[in-house]
Amino acid sequence: MAIYHCSVKIIGRSSGRSSVAASAYRAGQKITDERTGTTHDYTRKTGVAHSEIILPSHAPNEYNDRATLWNAVEKKECRNDSQTAREIEFALPLEFTLEENIQTVRNYINENFIDKGMCADFSIHENPNNPHAHILLTTREISLDGFGKKNRDWNNIKLLEQWRENWAKECNLVLAEKGIQKIDHRSLEAQGLERTPTIHVGISKVRKARNKKIIKSNEKYEPLAIAEYMNELNEGYNISKNYVNELNQNERESSRAKDKIKAISRRSNDLRIQYRELEQAKTERDRMGIFKNKKEINTKVENMERAYKHSHDYFERTYKISPNEVDSEIRRMKDTIKNTKNADKDFYIEKMNMFEKEYKRQRLLAEIRQDGKEIFADLDRADVKLNKITNDDYREITQDLRPSQIALLENERYNHTQIKAKGFYDLER
Repeated sequence: MAIYHCSVKIIGRSSGRSSVAASAYRAGQKITDERTGTTHDYTRKTGVAHSEIILPSHAPNEYNDRATLWNAVEKKECRNDSQTAREIEFALPLEFTLEENIQTVRNYINENFIDKGMCADFSIHENPNNPHAHILLTTREISLDGFGKKNRDWNNIKLLEQWRENWAKECNLVLAEKGIQKIDHRSLEAQGLERTPTIHVGISKVRKARNKKIIKSNEKYEPLAIAEYMNELNEGYNISKNYVNELNQNERESSRAKDKIKAISRRSNDLRIQYRELEQAKTERDRMGIFKNKKEINTKVENMERAYKHSHDYFERTYKISPNEVDSEIRRMKDTIKNTKNADKDFYIEKMNMFEKEYKRQRLLAEIRQDGKEIFADLDRADVKLNKITNDDYREITQDLRPSQIALLENERYNHTQIKAKGFYDLER
């Protein structure tokens, strides 16, 4: 049978909350709060089945954008204790389809809030066995020029009771068509029932109870064996990393050798051309005999000889060989390049990443075991780099875990301060 749950809360700055952050979280979107400059990114949030904004007919059209709407709300408020939004959260009947839930929520919003001049931003979350909806409502009157004064009549307690009753009525219209027992917003005492009221447990207590059961099944875990295994992973990572570094060094040396071959070839070719031109000038001078312009050709030859000697000496100083040894030196360097270890670097990079991923996975698994601290105490040889787990690492690693293990890790995320202090991974929520 369908159950009734409906609660109304205020989102205000006095508790450190922001309507922009609340909207981004409930819609599973990324929105920047222009007032604080903080970007709230909840695009990884799962379970958001539908999100929608409903505006009065006299509201600006640009408020159909979630970021524009709630940044305008925040901009209008000046006080440090301002109430920026009102949230209504209620359970959705398990017997309803998603389309029926969406239409029921729309009808409820239009009849109770839009007609009064409020802007509504609602999201439907389809969590297993707990489908529910969040409605964020503005607290100020709206016009084509934007937000105006706050409407204090919307804070009336009688209006709250009316909203609770109307949600039950809206659901019962559909439940009656399905032949399902109706829900009642009143207390058990008002309904004349003697049943003891139940307490809303909440998802955190449900997770805690489930975690205790899973942790108990891991009591036979041997921390020393895992510590040795993790040290082996770390050692394999370092070996692969050193080999990749060696291959990178070989690549750099080969590149330098190729550049040197090109430079030597170019310089030696210039020397040959220069030497050939010098010999041609000498031959020309010898053929001229004792003509009157022989002094001019002698000066030319002397200048060419000095230039050639300068180039020759520069070549020997730079490359530590004589021009006559160029061919043998090039052959030697080509043999060196050919004999350089030319292993598949991608294979060793993949192997290194595999060791690193498995190491980090074990660190995460140790986080959910009772004797995790004892494991970490045995990791004396652990590389500091491998102890850091980033957001990308977390997303990738949890794909290989069992649902029960992921549930435990997700529960740990609620204690963000403690996790961040341990330095395993840095998750913003």
